[in-house]
Amino acid sequence: MMGQQQPQKSAALVWVAVNLLLLVAAQQPELESQDRHHWWDLAQNELEAALNVRDNVNIAKNVILFLGDGMGITANTAGRIYKGQKKGMNGEEGYLTWERFPNAALLKTYNVDKQVPDSAATATAFLCGVKSNYYTLGVDSAVKYKDCNASLNTAHHLSSILQWAQEQGMDTGLVTTTRITHATPAALYAHTANRIWECDGNLKEEGAGCKDIADQLITENPGKNIKVIMGGGRRTLGAGLDPNPDNKICTRQDGRDLTQEWLKDKYHRGHTATYATTAEEMREVEKTDFFLGLFSDSHLPFMVERESNTSVPTLKEMTLKAIDLLKNPEGFFLLVEGGRIDHGLHGNSPYRFLEEILAMDDAVAAALEEVNLEDTLVLVTADHSHVLTINGYPDRGNDILGVTGYPSKEDGLNYTTLLFTSGPGFNYSIKNQTVTRLDPNDHDTRDLDYKSLAAVPRKSETHGGEDVAIWAAGPMAHLLHRTHEQHYVAHVMAHAAAVGPSAHKRLRKGYPAQHEASQASFFSVPPRAAYPQGTSITGASKTQIYPSINPGLQQVIAAREQQILKELGLMPVHRSEEIIYEDYEY
Repeated sequence: MMGQQQPQKSAALVWVAVNLLLLVAAQQPELESQDRHHWWDLAQNELEAALNVRDNVNIAKNVILFLGDGMGITANTAGRIYKGQKKGMNGEEGYLTWERFPNAALLKTYNVDKQVPDSAATATAFLCGVKSNYYTLGVDSAVKYKDCNASLNTAHHLSSILQWAQEQGMDTGLVTTTRITHATPAALYAHTANRIWECDGNLKEEGAGCKDIADQLITENPGKNIKVIMGGGRRTLGAGLDPNPDNKICTRQDGRDLTQEWLKDKYHRGHTATYATTAEEMREVEKTDFFLGLFSDSHLPFMVERESNTSVPTLKEMTLKAIDLLKNPEGFFLLVEGGRIDHGLHGNSPYRFLEEILAMDDAVAAALEEVNLEDTLVLVTADHSHVLTINGYPDRGNDILGVTGYPSKEDGLNYTTLLFTSGPGFNYSIKNQTVTRLDPNDHDTRDLDYKSLAAVPRKSETHGGEDVAIWAAGPMAHLLHRTHEQHYVAHVMAHAAAVGPSAHKRLRKGYPAQHEASQASFFSVPPRAAYPQGTSITGASKTQIYPSINPGLQQVIAAREQQILKELGLMPVHRSEEIIYEDYEY
């Protein structure tokens, strides 16, 4: 394992492990034992752990970004409770793996033209470092929705963290439970005015002259240089295997099989390449220069729908295979997306989205066993939230998929703990000239197809506009420490790995010596006194940690920040045309 190749244990990893051990005693279902001493000791343990955290200023040899699509704070909390309850605990006292990372922050998710965002523009932000317009991918805000001509202007194209990593010799990969041409992964490599243009069959008149997303992935940089690609989406690449395809999925009209073009390109360039369509084929791969695994014509099935489908690998399996194939002395960048969390939420289906969160939790936990946090930055975040709420006053340990236990005094009916403000779960009727709703006590709220009640009827539930969380461990994780703009994440990854906009600021080649030189000078002083504002490397073994900036300079920076905020507030906002997406499969 990669982590075993490093003789020195990661301070951050040890911190995480210690905290997890401390929590074992705390995660007991007996409420009677949780007296004042329990809570006091729990807080003191947490405090002691926090006081022993030290910032890691190494250069990140590897960067792994886990993206829970739509996994807002409410969904994350519900996932935490669900995880504990599946283990026989109350649930509230537990943690998802990433919640024990030493650093966390909040991210503002709005788009340039939208208060509530979509996955294309948010992915562009955290992967390319620039906010953009709703439904656009890999282009700046000069490109409006469906403006094909503007998107062809390369001056408006954005490069991503994946491209920056490739330029520094790092291997790159993407893993997703959605189509590999879907919004989040597509922001790594595509430039388009409409995220729906996944294949040429969706271009139609408005996209005439533009290249579809699948074509860009296979034939252009940086897509064609991605070493590992895993997910769904055979049909958008012209390689569908289902004899009865879903008409909602984009279908190629040019007759091309892009999977074969992908293989030919690699062979012509003198590389080995493997294309797999089943989990078994993926498991058999031990070594290859390039790997493409497409395990469904469209998205991968929800975890709860895979009982009889062993041909589809889990997110954990794909993540571990990707890490294994991306071993490179120069390091790697890997995006892992739990994309179907979002789809479960759009359908008002708690059982589905909660199981998808736990699948990502398994993947993160497994990845931490394979890497060393001294040289690997691991981030876990969401692109946007959803209009989900945990409501009522249910008792401690109450089934998160159940009812609150306390009927509304207004209509005498109980209600589920998890509710949505919009979506297909809307179900009201008029009885005796009074509007009434379904009684959840008459239904199995744990049924796979049960839809939690929604206040506003919609075929697909909408995203939410509140901030999302990001958790970080590894080199430069401390740069995520307050409320940030979402596009800041790309800049943090770049700075940690010394690529892209930070390639000239930090010498990537000096990584091993930098670690040795900085260990004593940095970790021997309290973290606040030694907060690094930058790192200057003038040789392979020389490192200087600059002190905190003086109050006067800090005041100037703060004033400039206020000026920027003022200017942003006065910017004219483009009102995009209404986007009809009810029939589009997210």
